[in-house]
Amino acid sequence: MKRLIGLFLSAALLATAATVSHAQDTIRLGLQAVPTDELYQAKDWAAPYDLNTEISTYSSAGDSLKAFLAGRVDVVSGGAARLVTMAAKQPDVFHIVAANQYGGDRYGVMVGPDAEYKSIKDLKGKKIGMVSGSGAHGTLMLYLERNGMSPKDFQFVNMKVEDIAAAVNRGVVDAGLAWEPHVALAEVNGTVKRIQSMKGVNESPNFILVNRDYAKNNPEAVAKYIASMMDVSALISEDPKKAGEMIAEQLGKSGVNIPPKAMELAVSRIVVDPKIEDRLLAELPSIAESMIAAGRIDSMPDFEKLVDTQYYDRAVELHKSKQ
Repeated sequence: MKRLIGLFLSAALLATAATVSHAQDTIRLGLQAVPTDELYQAKDWAAPYDLNTEISTYSSAGDSLKAFLAGRVDVVSGGAARLVTMAAKQPDVFHIVAANQYGGDRYGVMVGPDAEYKSIKDLKGKKIGMVSGSGAHGTLMLYLERNGMSPKDFQFVNMKVEDIAAAVNRGVVDAGLAWEPHVALAEVNGTVKRIQSMKGVNESPNFILVNRDYAKNNPEAVAKYIASMMDVSALISEDPKKAGEMIAEQLGKSGVNIPPKAMELAVSRIVVDPKIEDRLLAELPSIAESMIAAGRIDSMPDFEKLVDTQYYDRAVELHKSKQ
């Protein structure tokens, strides 16, 4: 009898140990109302990696970053300008572990469908609606500098990104600068036409940021999340039509009727690749310099110290194992 009891207890302990060893990792994500994040919610991309995701959605990067700094989410994406501010003021809170979306082609200049303007040069002296301080704004300023033009050559009107296309269509402004999917949506609906993109000006990267304490205690979970992003990236590059359909279907769950063609066009203009390229990091110091000159930060952050590639390297291994 004692032997049977001993065997029973041993089996129970082994079962418990097995349960513990196979406990599913959980990560809290702060996502935004952008096509790539909608696509991530359209399917359980983390399931193949035995990762449980708790997703909170935010209307803007500012809101998601506030949640991140408050400790309500473990992972968030941040644009270059906001990243520079955090790097200067709260560098001990996070690691940069991967790239998110980037590419100048996701910023487009729109005019009315019957307008005769062909390029930005044609808009000198005209009103251009845009979001002041956005990545699109900064990219356009760089474009003007490189092409011998000045902001003083134009009349910029600050407005919400969701209002820009309608303002262009109604003639409130002569043109508008916005990012995807707002440009593609307006194009497909016939509200505007895109006359120029910011492709080649810069990459204006967004990066994936992870809370340092969470990463230290859950390194495998961070790697699994990045691996799942690699799957998202692969779908966008290999089958943007399918990606567009999935995004439209996901948005439809909340009662938003979006043409799949618009989402396909939008994602085709966005680069999604988790690998941190040197050229992406190289854009941060110039942004920091302008912030220092404006008195928004005190000194140049050490960006290289914030980057930790061990999670990406592990993600590559995990991703390959699923192929």
